[in-house]
Amino acid sequence: RHRSLNPECPFVLNPRTSGNVPSIITPTSPVPSSSSLDYKNEAVRLASYENWPIPEIVSPEDLARAGFYSLKYEDNTKCAYCKGVVRAWEPDDIPDVEHKRHFPACPFVLSTINSRLDGSGDRGGGTTSRGCCNEPTFKNLNLVSSSMDGSLDELGVQKHNGPKRPDHGTIEARLRTFTSWSPHLILGPEILAQAGFYYEGMGDQVRCFHCDGGLRHWDPDDD
Repeated sequence: RHRSLNPECPFVLNPRTSGNVPSIITPTSPVPSSSSLDYKNEAVRLASYENWPIPEIVSPEDLARAGFYSLKYEDNTKCAYCKGVVRAWEPDDIPDVEHKRHFPACPFVLSTINSRLDGSGDRGGGTTSRGCCNEPTFKNLNLVSSSMDGSLDELGVQKHNGPKRPDHGTIEARLRTFTSWSPHLILGPEILAQAGFYYEGMGDQVRCFHCDGGLRHWDPDDD
């Protein structure tokens, strides 16, 4: 039913990678004015993380240390030096590593992060697939844009739409929404969560975390 509802949903087309589809932050995103603050000061960056929504995934301290401050919109962060914007942070992400990976020419990366990583080793894992000449292929990236300025077409960056609900991007997170799911309903939470759905808390209505398509009134022969 998910496929018939929205056959173009990235999760339907490729469940393995859809949670990490790149998103491009555009200047139309609601970003508060910060012209009066000096975000090159780590303490100022850290103070920007008041009410940070995902401290269990990536800590404000690590983000601020890596040069990022919060844009006060979902989990969007911005470098105080190169203006690169990163969002959709995941549990295995290391801010220093992500900063260097996506913005290797950033002045803060060159002056500070490189020496830190040289001392500890690059623990970046394999979330980025690279092609020739160390250029990222933008496959399975959890990040966003190299700059909020300039033409993306000129940079050769292809724009993608990320998940509508990145907070439900894992099966475990979706399963947690089914706590009030009636055991008498036809389909179980495990099957629905694996198919990309989370529970909206009403009847048998579920919604895809990626394309935002909703389904209800499940039948015994539904798959």
